[in-house]
Amino acid sequence: MFDLSFARQALPQIIAATPMALLIAAVATLAGLLLAILVVIVRERPLPLVTPLVATLVSFIRGTPILVQLYLVYYGLPQLLVVLKGWGWPVDPDGLSALLIAFVAYALNAAANLSESISAALHAVDRGQYEAAVTVGMPPARAIRRIVVPQLIANLLPNLTNIVLDLVKDTALVYNIGIVEVMGEANIISALGFKYLETYLDALLVYIVTCWLIARLFQLSEFIVRRRRPTNA
Repeated sequence: MFDLSFARQALPQIIAATPMALLIAAVATLAGLLLAILVVIVRERPLPLVTPLVATLVSFIRGTPILVQLYLVYYGLPQLLVVLKGWGWPVDPDGLSALLIAFVAYALNAAANLSESISAALHAVDRGQYEAAVTVGMPPARAIRRIVVPQLIANLLPNLTNIVLDLVKDTALVYNIGIVEVMGEANIISALGFKYLETYLDALLVYIVTCWLIARLFQLSEFIVRRRRPTNA
């Protein structure tokens, strides 16, 4: 039978593991955003060899499960550092923490998805507004900052919301490399008390509330950005 008392006792412990999931998602989003901007720049200004390579990497990441990517980074990054150390690089293959590996894997995943979203958001901005602003004497850098960027951000926010929510939910997989977050804590508690339904329902509740709050925060941000963006040049 469902043990409501056990579920109530386990819930605070599972909630206490939420910051780890949020930390991984936040770091991955910020690092992924920086990488995504570089990817978009490379793909918007085609470079021989580099652009096709970047496009292939983005396609690979977007076409494979994040669990596969997590394992590839977990087992592949230390071996890469061993090779670099053999070449004389000052790196420590044994100094990699599971958390750092999670940051790298999730940031790469976020970068691939964000690069496509940024590219789509950029192309959705009417170039004629930028050209008109430059024609009447506005410096190009200022035209980009005042006209292009606000509209790009407004176009990007809906997809950014989905990407962040996916990252938060996908952090449930980092327990596979030894990091304890919401799902990891639920697994530990359920294994100790042999109460699986109770703890997994707790985890479900935590994910629902967390994602709802994040979605509401992004909706508010989108409302503010859309009110401030320019309607014409």
